[in-house]
Order: sequence, then structure tokens, then C-alpha cells
Amino acid sequence: MVVAADDPDLVLAGTTTGQLYISRDGGASWSDAGAPLPFPGWVVSALRWDPNHPGRLWVALWGVWGGGQVAFSDNLGKSWAARSTGLPEEPVYSLALAPGREGRLYAGTLSGVYGSEDDGASWRRLTAAQPDIEKVTSLVVDPTRPETVIAGTWRRAYRSDDGGSTWNGIFEGMVLDTEIFSFTPVPEHPGEIWASSCGWVYQTLDHGDHWVRFKDFDERRTLSFAVMPDGRLLAGTVSGVYLSADGGKSWRRLSDPALSVTAIAFHPARPDRILIGTEGSGVWISTNGGVDFFRASRGMAATRVGGLALAGDDLLVAVNHAGPLSGVYVSPDRGRTFTADFTQLPTVLDLAVYSGRAYAATVSGLFERRGTGWHRLPELGTERVEQLLIEGDAPGAPNAPPSTASSAPPPSAPGAPPGATAGTPASPAPARTGLVARTSQAVFELEKGVFVRRPFKHGLPRSAAFFDGALWVSDAQGVYELSQSANHTIAAPFAGGHLHRLGEQLLLSGTGGAWARQAGEGEWVQLTAEPSRIVPTGDQRFGALLLSGETVRLYDRESHRFHVLAVPVPARDLVAALVMDGKLLLATSGYGVLVHDLD
Repeated sequence: MVVAADDPDLVLAGTTTGQLYISRDGGASWSDAGAPLPFPGWVVSALRWDPNHPGRLWVALWGVWGGGQVAFSDNLGKSWAARSTGLPEEPVYSLALAPGREGRLYAGTLSGVYGSEDDGASWRRLTAAQPDIEKVTSLVVDPTRPETVIAGTWRRAYRSDDGGSTWNGIFEGMVLDTEIFSFTPVPEHPGEIWASSCGWVYQTLDHGDHWVRFKDFDERRTLSFAVMPDGRLLAGTVSGVYLSADGGKSWRRLSDPALSVTAIAFHPARPDRILIGTEGSGVWISTNGGVDFFRASRGMAATRVGGLALAGDDLLVAVNHAGPLSGVYVSPDRGRTFTADFTQLPTVLDLAVYSGRAYAATVSGLFERRGTGWHRLPELGTERVEQLLIEGDAPGAPNAPPSTASSAPPPSAPGAPPGATAGTPASPAPARTGLVARTSQAVFELEKGVFVRRPFKHGLPRSAAFFDGALWVSDAQGVYELSQSANHTIAAPFAGGHLHRLGEQLLLSGTGGAWARQAGEGEWVQLTAEPSRIVPTGDQRFGALLLSGETVRLYDRESHRFHVLAVPVPARDLVAALVMDGKLLLATSGYGVLVHDLD
């Protein structure tokens, strides 16, 4: 997050899922700086104004699954020019520019520091002679010594006094194995630099020759730091912002301890307005110098959504990893507006509605919605509940597949010609009703208002599905059909798969591809050999998404086929889905809820 030097109301912020937001009112409201997703699937690791090109903004990126990029924008993020030629295919964690040295940039990567003298058109490795300099998570150019650059690694700090040609460790006073997250120089005091780390904060008064550690606050993992114009210090930790008014000797916490503070920004002309960027909780602002903070993320959609469900007209949306904002939000009008009623919950892994009651499966137990609040059910205690499974609920209810088989043909394989199917229809299976909660250790079924553990004599359950009148469960080794008195081992095309019911079919997906099995038959038919994942929608026509690599397909029961669906985010970030009012809602890990019209 950065504030423009010549405009205290102009702020830009990047997210861990590649979004860039702009605010023109000091962070009170936000909008997309340009395209809604300029870097989908990338983590924005650094934003830097170019001191040699007023108005130019640089961005560093790293990929969750590898790779990195550097780019710049001359129009406040409306468009970007890539500048990654010569950089390795590895994460770029940090970026620094040298005032008065036009065209000079430094990039901190997994393998060291790279430098450019031509505005990023080409790069060369500067630390090849120093193999200890790796995973460079922070960089700074000394503002009073433009040839001096300091690199913070996952263990210690190193300095070059000749523009990156040679490097030496600057260790005195710095504890070994201290990852350096940020450097904050104090231009008014030449030589003074603060470093935030996984072991509190350090100060140097001699450009890094010697360091002094300050640790008189509760949380040691300090992700961000700022020095205010009046000398006050702000330390952003994984449990809130701390303030020191006496040069680091004592500290007190200013913000909610549930906030993990990844960035701190302010403008010298408005020192009482402090913005903090958080992990999952958006942007928070103090307008009174840190006395209190309030959330100011209007216009941002960068939330991690763990589940969707529809209870009558109430749309339930589970928001995860958002600190004090984590929990289930309720829209009483099917998504148009949301109420202020909110109960903070542990990370939600699944949502379901059964017999008019809403349930939330979390990493710390199963919760039931009662009125506007949520209450943990005692039968499962604080076990991790990974899946909720419904059979035979009210017709058309979300998450409830048809309770009996029909004569509809099974799905055809992706790319198969029209009419190609996985078998022939089977006779209807007996109808049954039920709600199952699968934990990481066991399977529970709701019986007479109480969840009762089902006998399961195999490994830890990975998935469960109601199918062909029975409950089916998979573990790391196989697939099993559970009757009231026995567990029957079912031959499966591969081990360790996940089961899902799709209408009259049982689907098995995982590293061995995706396979379909017709009710009453023993044959599995392959849909795709690619490693795959199934995301159910709870709809009787558009029953599931099939995710194979980066290809997303939506099943249409009328055509009995999976059709390719264009999704603007990486397939790996799709978490849950729900069909409502002719629209497909997609819960994502970092992009909020996406909406697709089903024409």
C-alpha cells in the first residue's frame, strides 16, 4: 500500500490475489485501478513509486506455485508494462529503486538480488558470489547513500556500498535466523534505519553496521513498520499494530489483536490519518493518530469465501481468514444487500441447509444457526468438520440432490461427441433422508436431532456421498459402501479419491482423473484422465463443476454434458458454488463471490 507524495488522498493497494485498488479519498473508499484482475493468481509483494519518474508505479509479484514478475504503470494502474526479462522463474518478493540513479532497480528473489540499469528492460544477478543471500524478502536503498543497498533475507541482512557489485553481511546485534520483512529509513536522521522481522524490530544508527533489538511487546512476528513525523513508531504484527512513543523502549497495542498487519501507510501532511493493510481483513484507518481504527474497504472484493448456501431467501456467505471479520454473512434478499447481524466463526469449510436449518462446518466444530447467531453443537466438540452432506431434503433446496434416480443418462466425458455417455440408466434407488457431517476423523449422521457417529472401520475419511440408497465413504486407500451393519469395499479405479453425487451418478475425482458410476452397476467410466476436482452446486440441472488443471466445466443435466466455463480466476481458487435465480455463484479464495449468468 502506497500514498502518493504529492497527494495525501491518493492511495493504491495490492492484494495477495493480484488485484490493484485505488482510493482518491484517503482510503475511505476504493475501486479497481484498471482491469478488475490485472494479475490473477499472483501475490502483489511490493508497490513502489519511482523517485526518478514522478507518477510511475512499480509492482513486484510472486506466484503461489512459483514464478515472479516485475511491471510498471504510468497511469496509476490502468495498464501495466512487464519488465521481467532476465529474471529467473521464481518469486520476486521485494523491490527497491535508487533516487538520483535513473533506470536503476533492485529485485529480491528466491535466489538473491537482481539489478537493472535500464528500467527493468534487462536484469542480472548481483549476488552470485554470495550464495547465502537467498529469499530476499526486503530491500532498501539508503536515502542518503544512493550507492548503498541493503537486502534482508530469511536469515539476516546484507549490504552493498557499490550499487550491488559486492556484498557483506551486517550482522552485529542481529540474531541469526531472523527473517527481515521490511526496512524503514529515517531520512531526517542519516544512518537511521529500522528493520521489522520475525523476531521483533531492530534499529541501526550507522547505516547497518550495528543493530539494536527492541522486543518489549507481546507479538514478535512484525511484518511492517513506520516512523511517524513526530518520532512515534508503529509496528505492524500478526496480532495488531503497536505504538512506541519513547523510541522503542515501551510499546502498547492500538488495534484489534485479530488483525494481521502487512502494511502501514501515511502521508506527512496528514499524520493523524494512518492506513493499515491486513491479511484478509482489508484496509483499516485511524483518523486520530491511532487512538482507534475502523474498517475502510468499501469497493474491495478481495475476500476469501469458504462456502455458500441458500436458506429460503437468506443467502449465506462464509468469509474466512479475515481476522475479526471471519464468519457467515447473511443477505435477506438473495444477495442484493447484507444485514449487520454477524457472528464471528472459525474458518468455515462447508455450509449446508437441512430441514430449514443452516449448518456451518468449521475447523473447530459444527455450528447451527439459531436466529441471527451460530451455536456449536456439542456432539462433535471442536473437531475439524470438513464436509456437510444432505440427502432427500425439501425439493429444490440448495445442496440437496434428487432423492431418487431417474431415467436421465449419465454425464458424457469432457470433449466426447454428443450422446456419448458413461453407461445406461439404472432403476430408482430407495429414497432416504439424512444429514451427514464428515470430520477429519469420523463420519456423523443426524438422528432424532442428535449427531451420531457412524461405524467406519477403515482409514481416515476423505469424502462421503449419498448414492444408490446408501452412504459411501472414501479414504486414502479405497471406496466403501456403508450399510447399517457392514462396510463393503468397492473396487475403485484409483486410491485416495473424493466422492460426489451428481444426480443418478457417483463421481470419483482426484489425482487419477474423474470417473462416473451408474446406480446399480459395478462399472466405472472415465470422464478425464487429468487430475480433477469436483465442486457441487446443489442444483438439479447444473449439478457440479469439474475442475481439471485450469479447465473449468459445468455439468448440464439437460444435455448430459460438461461444458467449458470461462472463469477469470485460476481454477485452483474456486472453493464452492451455488446456483440461484438463473445465476452461478462461485466462492473463491481471495476474489470474493463471482457471478455467472446461466443463459
